[in-house]
Amino acid sequence: MEEEEKQASQAWMEWLMKKRKAFDQRGDMAVAAWAEQQQREMSLRARRLALLWMELQIDPKKKEDSGKRKEASLENFSNTLRRHTLVLKKRDIMRRKAEEERKKPLASF
Repeated sequence: MEEEEKQASQAWMEWLMKKRKAFDQRGDMAVAAWAEQQQREMSLRARRLALLWMELQIDPKKKEDSGKRKEASLENFSNTLRRHTLVLKKRDIMRRKAEEERKKPLASF
C-alpha cells in the first residue's frame, strides 16, 4: 500500500512540474512578444524623432514652432523607456521569487 502511495505521490509531483514548466514557457512567450512589440514602438518613435530633427535642419522656421513638441516627445520617449525597463525588472524579480517558492516545497519532499 505504501508503495502505491509513493508512486501516486511521485506521479503527482511529475504532473505538477510538467504543468509549471508549461505555464512558465507560456509566460516567457508572452513576455517576449510584449518586449518585441515595445521594441517596435520605440523604433518608430526614434524614427519619428529623427525625421523631425531632419525637418528642423532643413527649415529653421519650424524650429520655433516645434521646439516644445520635440522636447515633449523626447521626454515621453525617455519616460516610456524608463517605464518599460522597470516593468522588465519587476518581471525578473517576480520570476526569481517564483523560482525560490517553487524550490521550497520540492525540498520538503
